[in-house]
Amino acid sequence: MNTERDKKAQSPLTGRRYNSVDEFMAGESISPGVRDAVSQLDRDTVVVEHLVQARRDAGLTQQQMAEKLHKSQGAISKLESSNDNEITLEEISEYAGTTNQNFSLMIGKPMNHIEMVKYHAYGIKHHLSALAKEAHRNEEAEQAVQAFFGEAFFNILAILGKCSQEMPNNSVQVRMSKVGHMTQSQTHQISQSRATMA
Repeated sequence: MNTERDKKAQSPLTGRRYNSVDEFMAGESISPGVRDAVSQLDRDTVVVEHLVQARRDAGLTQQQMAEKLHKSQGAISKLESSNDNEITLEEISEYAGTTNQNFSLMIGKPMNHIEMVKYHAYGIKHHLSALAKEAHRNEEAEQAVQAFFGEAFFNILAILGKCSQEMPNNSVQVRMSKVGHMTQSQTHQISQSRATMA
């Protein structure tokens, strides 16, 4: 007599392949209740998933991670199957140090894209100002920072140009043309005028 488990084992495979859990749930007509539960689990394990991925990226098994942290494999398994509200800052720090990776943890209400761009822009400004101060150490440092500033300028323009192409009808355009080579004194004058305006 066939049991329910036997019947399921005999069910034909669909042969479908999915690239994500979302695709799977849509393709297999998963109930809204299950979809909501999966979405909630995703929201509750954002930090945990990053820790698991960091370990995998470092090429470490749970057992190897346990040995490096002087813990049992069971403890690592429990940590990696827990929710974010059970993770401590110490554990995040241990994973960062062991996997030789940096983590950035942001807590608060979600920011929209404009707020995120502004947030990162202020961070970039802070680091560029720090680099500018480093340039005062000696001539070699000044040349290195100046070269980096030039590279960063063109990279930012390239990013803006590429993203503008994704706009409807390419309504935003970034144009640039070479107008000649500035002398060192001209560059200095521009720097001085920018400092005055700031």
